[in-house]
This record gives sequence, C-alpha cells and structure tokens, in this order.
Amino acid sequence: MSGNRNRSKKDIAPAVSRQIDENLKRLYTDTTSEELPKSLTDLLEALRQQDAQKKAGDQ
Repeated sequence: MSGNRNRSKKDIAPAVSRQIDENLKRLYTDTTSEELPKSLTDLLEALRQQDAQKKAGDQ
C-alpha cells in the first residue's frame, strides 16, 4: 500500500493543483448551466402547487 493517501496539498506540484482547480471549476460551470430534466421540473411544479394549496387552506 502506498503512502499517497497521506499527502497534503503542499505536496502536489503547483501546476497540477492549478489544473485540478481549473477542471473542477469547468465541471461545476458546465453542470450549473445544464437544464433540469422535464421530470424534475414537473415534480418541482407539482410540489409548488401542493404547497400553494396547503397555504391557501391554512388561511
């Protein structure tokens, strides 16, 4: 078993660390710009309607 698991960020070359940071930012940006699947937007809409009906019934 190697001791690589115990390495800290300071043990990683600066160029590799920058590349990891850039790739994570790119992945996060790509993911946040994707549209939600229709099934999920339908579910969210149904929950909003259910919540609105519940609030209307409480008044």
